[in-house]
Amino acid sequence: MMTSFQDSDPIIRDYLIKHSLPQIYKALLAGLCVSCPEDPLHFIEEKILLILEDQDFEICWHTFIDKDKQISSLAGGIVYDIFGNPEDSLCLSHLLEKAYSCYRTSLTKMCFRGWKSYISKKKMKAARLVERMEEAEMYHKQRRIKLAFIKWTAWVQFHKQRQNDALRKLQKVQDSVHCRNTITAWRRVVQDAKRAKEYFKRLERDIQENQNSEIPLGDGQDRLSLLPNKLSLKIFQSLGVRDLLKCAQVCHSWKAITQNSSLWTEIDFSPEASWITDQTVERILRVHRVYVICVNLCGCTLVQESSFGRISQCRNLQELDLSECPHLNDENMKMILEGCRSLLHLNLAFTHITNATIRVLSRCCLMLRSLSLAYCTRFSDKGLQYLITGKGCHRLTYLDLSGCSQISMDGFTYVAKACSSLQQIVLDDLPTLTDTCVQVLVSRCRVLTVISILDSPYLSDVAFKTIADVISLTKIQIQGNNRMTDSSLKALCRSSLTLSEVQISDCPRMTDASLKSLGSLTKLCNLNISGCIKVTDMGIHYISEGPSSVQLRELDLSYCPKLTDLSLKRITQKCSSLTHLSVCFCENLTDNGFECLNSCTSLNSLDITGCKIHDKGLAALGTNHSLRKLTATECVFITDNGIKMFCRQCHHLELLDVCQCVCLTDRAIKALSFFCRTIATVRIAGCPKMTDTAVKYLTRIGHLLKELDVSGCPLLTDRTPSFLLCSCLQLRSISMLYCKNISKQAALKLQRRVQHWKHSNDDAPYSLD
Repeated sequence: MMTSFQDSDPIIRDYLIKHSLPQIYKALLAGLCVSCPEDPLHFIEEKILLILEDQDFEICWHTFIDKDKQISSLAGGIVYDIFGNPEDSLCLSHLLEKAYSCYRTSLTKMCFRGWKSYISKKKMKAARLVERMEEAEMYHKQRRIKLAFIKWTAWVQFHKQRQNDALRKLQKVQDSVHCRNTITAWRRVVQDAKRAKEYFKRLERDIQENQNSEIPLGDGQDRLSLLPNKLSLKIFQSLGVRDLLKCAQVCHSWKAITQNSSLWTEIDFSPEASWITDQTVERILRVHRVYVICVNLCGCTLVQESSFGRISQCRNLQELDLSECPHLNDENMKMILEGCRSLLHLNLAFTHITNATIRVLSRCCLMLRSLSLAYCTRFSDKGLQYLITGKGCHRLTYLDLSGCSQISMDGFTYVAKACSSLQQIVLDDLPTLTDTCVQVLVSRCRVLTVISILDSPYLSDVAFKTIADVISLTKIQIQGNNRMTDSSLKALCRSSLTLSEVQISDCPRMTDASLKSLGSLTKLCNLNISGCIKVTDMGIHYISEGPSSVQLRELDLSYCPKLTDLSLKRITQKCSSLTHLSVCFCENLTDNGFECLNSCTSLNSLDITGCKIHDKGLAALGTNHSLRKLTATECVFITDNGIKMFCRQCHHLELLDVCQCVCLTDRAIKALSFFCRTIATVRIAGCPKMTDTAVKYLTRIGHLLKELDVSGCPLLTDRTPSFLLCSCLQLRSISMLYCKNISKQAALKLQRRVQHWKHSNDDAPYSLD
């Protein structure tokens, strides 16, 4: 009913509400249902009339029910549920409004959801359309790219084919030209080889003819000429350049022997540097240049451009020493390096070369293994930069840059990049060398095994620890460093277990802790700790008790004032292979310590300069029959008696240096010449009591004497050069400085006979007084 009421025409609905027709219908229906009258129509008529009579009549659903027939509470509740509570009729319009509002809201939501769903589907459809359009566009674009790529690929293949065809033709032409050049060069080599072969055959034929032909009287009748050719060559191989040139003037047979090429493969001009000229060098190299593999012109101040030009023709030259040649310049070096492409070892120390020479080195010396630029101060970092750009010098294993203080960190960087195969490097006398330079160098040169850093005072522990972290050394030399401490040596010994040679001289901060680290090395054979003033007997104890003590061969303990006789005793007991020992100016050593050395049977060289040794200690040293060389300079307590007792027992002495032993006289030299018949070197400089008689005694052994130093002996006269000239035929070095009574004229007579000659009439300096 409610639904039909709501769906009715608004005019009818307003009319029904105005006349309360629904309430009347409810009351009539309830009355009929409860009262059940016999005549329902009559009942309805009565009730309608009642309503019409009273306009203010309040109508409820139970109005027409008799009171005696009122419905019980339960029945009433059911009726209320059906027709509603009379009290709720007041809120009916409000509920209707609320119901209408709810229905309207629900309908609005439903419409909104429908509209939203429609919009969403429309958007999805539009997005799907856009996506499909993009896919279509992408497909179209890719299709166009694919077509373009196919066309481009075809074009590239076509041009590559044309390029390959052209390259093939060019390669064919190049191979043809290369083959033609190779055949031409081969023909030249064959022709040169034929000429050389014919020359040597002719030379051997001449030698054979000289040997087999009848030698005329007075020519070739000596015993040497009658020996077989091989034995003669063995004898002549021990001669120098001067002697070979002289022998060539003796007779035809000797000349033929001296012209044998095997005698001139290694030519050492340095002992004759004072007189070797361009004419001599050219004459020798012109004949033997094909077989020359080594030339030494160290200190030859007279050779000039013509000699260098002749050297450039020695195509097989492998080793060349031009150090201290003042006339050597960049042009000469360019000529030599372009001609001698097989060089393995090159020494240019103390020359005036510049960046131009290093540039030629980087271009021509592809096989170079060893290079010395020591004290060449005219090249710069730019010259070293050429080593990177060129193909040469990349195989260097040895490099000497001593004294080149102009090199900066950039220069060392270039060296490290170009010469990463370096195994040995010498950086002596570089006061500008810093930790950074060493770090840059070792960062790339990781195969270094030998480093020499003498007189570089600004290196600290940082540099040495970097070396220890990067490379493993077998030899290291350090001198004159005040900043290095025990920690550096500890790190080096820990990383370089194969160290065999160590020099840590004049490093005052080194203590016994450093020697403890050195004592742990297993292959140490050469140790120099001179000038380490903090080293004590405990440090020597670490060395002598270490695993390498039995193989230690050379030990230098000079200027270690805290060492005592106990150190010498330990060295004698533990170092059974020691051959050289130096204890210069060790003030606390006494005769008792030197007496211990007589049981060191392997010792053959001993330096006790400045020690407080007396005749007793010297006599004890003489009982060591293995001793060959003794240096006792400034041992002021030694007398003639001590020298006599020493020489009486040490018969095989070869060198004796007693310079500035002011107590010695001619009697000491008399004992030396009588007992030591094998003496070859005698130095008595600064012995003011020596006279010509001492030199005369030395002439008894003149056939073996090779070196003599009599500087600062004021009592010597012109008789001394006369004695030496007559008897000492093997003499090679003579020093007569500060000899007032030896005239210049007499001294000059010896100059032609020896290789090293010194003389002056000046007053002796204080050190020789």
